[in-house]
Amino acid sequence: MEKKKNMDYTVIRLSEQVKSYPAFNRNTKGWINYDRDNLLPQRIIELNNGSAINKAVIENKVTYICGSGVKDGEYYGQPNPADDWDALIEKIAKDYVTFGGYCFQVILNENGKTVSLYHTDFSKVRVGQVNDYGVYLSFFLSNDWRKTYGKFAPVEIKAYGLEEMQKGVPYLFYYKDYEPSLDFYPVPQYYSALSYIEADGLLGKFYRNSINNGFVPSTIITMPSNPTEGQKAQFQRDIENSYAGTNGANSIVVLWGESQEVKPVVTSYTASNNADLYNNVDEIIFQKIISAHRLTSPTLAGLSGSGNLSGNASEIINSYVLYNQTVIHQLRRKLLDTLSVFTINNGYKKLEIEDLNIVKELAADSNIK
Repeated sequence: MEKKKNMDYTVIRLSEQVKSYPAFNRNTKGWINYDRDNLLPQRIIELNNGSAINKAVIENKVTYICGSGVKDGEYYGQPNPADDWDALIEKIAKDYVTFGGYCFQVILNENGKTVSLYHTDFSKVRVGQVNDYGVYLSFFLSNDWRKTYGKFAPVEIKAYGLEEMQKGVPYLFYYKDYEPSLDFYPVPQYYSALSYIEADGLLGKFYRNSINNGFVPSTIITMPSNPTEGQKAQFQRDIENSYAGTNGANSIVVLWGESQEVKPVVTSYTASNNADLYNNVDEIIFQKIISAHRLTSPTLAGLSGSGNLSGNASEIINSYVLYNQTVIHQLRRKLLDTLSVFTINNGYKKLEIEDLNIVKELAADSNIK
């Protein structure tokens, strides 16, 4: 009786649809899930950590928002005993750029007049109770939203601004950008490029695996015999031990024939077309990510790409001014308008941040008047 042959195969779903927006649903424990698995912020962090391009754009955007720091010669008090305003603004700006929202705890001091502000990691916050008018009443905090039971149960905290504050009791101030159809949670500015950010990370894994496994095959050998599965496996191990890794870039693929009539054939194999394909994909990913951030020039994020403005100081200055006025100032204003409410309440002036001296320095280096 002829022995049945098993065949393994993989289905690649090229037509699989990516949902345009996350879904927010209330669960039985009292909070509203941040996407179906309640882990969208954690997924965003993982994707960003895998994408060198997006990570660079985010870090530079935060740098531009923070500028040279709060205005020299002005004293705005201190937000809390551990942070100055520059430190607090940087933490909040990083959350804002990464997630599209930010939050911090507000505590009434012992004097009963001034308040202290403490940054709260936006990824650790979930919306709790909401009234019929869409006003947040409470939130839940957890260090790990993958564990929400027993001693890991999230802690509920009241929303700021709904009742008279009590001394020493924390209240959460929660801010998110408006986005149509998103009632409870924000999405980052670059949300439309998340698939490309994921692809950037996958390309990195592809290149790493290519190096670890000997790059692409350069030779195909067709054998005139069909040994046992154990012999094939042993031969494969021997080949991989000899050719895999950076020292075995020119690796070998062995194909087993079914009978003696099949003579050994050695065929050269090149994958230049694949290399071109991946380079083209890399460029598409790059352009989509910087477009989602509204970045006027990749040079502003320390990146290079086709059409970048490296070496042309005048065009870099123009791009920086445009980016600063249309993107950075808007983000900074939303942060400062919120925080200034508390500095004014504490008896100080409205917060101001000074821009980086990029234009002046570039102009001086290039003798541009």
